[in-house]
Amino acid sequence: MTTEEKNPEVKTTMNCILIKPGQDPEICVLPNNPLEQVQAIGDILGGNFASARLFDLGDNKSLHILVNDFAVPLGLMANRRFPGADNEEIIFGNAIFVAMDDEHSDQGPMDITEEVCNYFIEQLKINLLPCKGDEKPDPKHEIFIENYGTPEQRSFKWVEIEKPEKVDEFIAAGRAKLIKHPEYEVIEINGRYFKQVTVSTTQGPVQ
Repeated sequence: MTTEEKNPEVKTTMNCILIKPGQDPEICVLPNNPLEQVQAIGDILGGNFASARLFDLGDNKSLHILVNDFAVPLGLMANRRFPGADNEEIIFGNAIFVAMDDEHSDQGPMDITEEVCNYFIEQLKINLLPCKGDEKPDPKHEIFIENYGTPEQRSFKWVEIEKPEKVDEFIAAGRAKLIKHPEYEVIEINGRYFKQVTVSTTQGPVQ
C-alpha cells in the first residue's frame, strides 16, 4: 500500500512543466522525495543540471528553469529561445520549469496545480519561441571560467576525445566522473569523454 493509499491527504508527487525540443510544453510529474526527485530530474535532463530564476510570480515565488549543465559540450538539440533582448540565447536539450519559494528555496520545488500549469504552459508558448532544432550555440557559450576574479582565473572549453586507456580511477560528481589523468582534466558523462582545453579569452560562463 502506498503512502497516498494509507493517507489520501499526503501527496507523494508534484507537478512541473517539461519542454522537449520540437514539442509543446507539457505537465510533468516528479516525486516529492528529494533524492528520488533529483534522480528523476537527472533522468529527464540526461545528466547533472543547473537552475536559473526565470520569472517573478509575486508573493516571493518565482519560476525556475532546470537544464543539463553540460548541454553545449554534449551537443544537445536546440529547444527554445529566450524572449526580448535575450532572443539570441538558446535553451539546449530538455528543460524543466518548477515553482520555487524564494524565501525557502532550500525546501525544493513547489507543487503546481494542473490549472496553474496550463496557464504557465500558455505563457511559455508565447515567451519562449521554438527553435528549428539545427541551431548551434554561440562559441562564447562553449567557454567556461574557473577561479573567477582571482590570479588563478582560467578560461577553458571541453573537447570530446576518445576513451582514455585508464578510466578506473575517478571521482564521482553526480552523474559525471572526473577521470584521473596525468596530463589534463577528463570528465566522463553518458559514456562520452571530454578533456579541458585552455583558451585565451576571458568571456564565458563562470564555472
